[in-house]
Amino acid sequence: MKKIILFAIALTIPCFVLADDTRFINALKNCSSYSESGNVNSNGTNATSVKNISGWQDGKCAYRETVKMGEITADINCNFTKPQLQEITSVMDAYMLTLKYSGEDVDISSPDAVQKNPVVKVWNKYIQNPNVCKVEAK
Repeated sequence: MKKIILFAIALTIPCFVLADDTRFINALKNCSSYSESGNVNSNGTNATSVKNISGWQDGKCAYRETVKMGEITADINCNFTKPQLQEITSVMDAYMLTLKYSGEDVDISSPDAVQKNPVVKVWNKYIQNPNVCKVEAK
């Protein structure tokens, strides 16, 4: 079950994180209030995501996301330190520049392609770290 949830998260992150990239990245850099939702259909699988940045709480940035994919719902609750936010947003900024100048689109054609995405890698680094993020399946 955990593998399915992590796959769902990995599949949706590049689509939703980059959906409104500039506003989201800036909000994440500053840990300022932000809310966004989106849908994606990849290979016949529909997924929805609702993400929220609540701001600083106890010296950490509170980030919440709910991902629904088929019958699976995953709630992701993260508390990022400033250096962690800097790492995540630096990777996102660099990836956005690469996409802009290469003319390529985000590749979600397969699980392997998704896992190779640098934005997915940096997010998964923290999502899979229970000291930073908690993932609950419903």
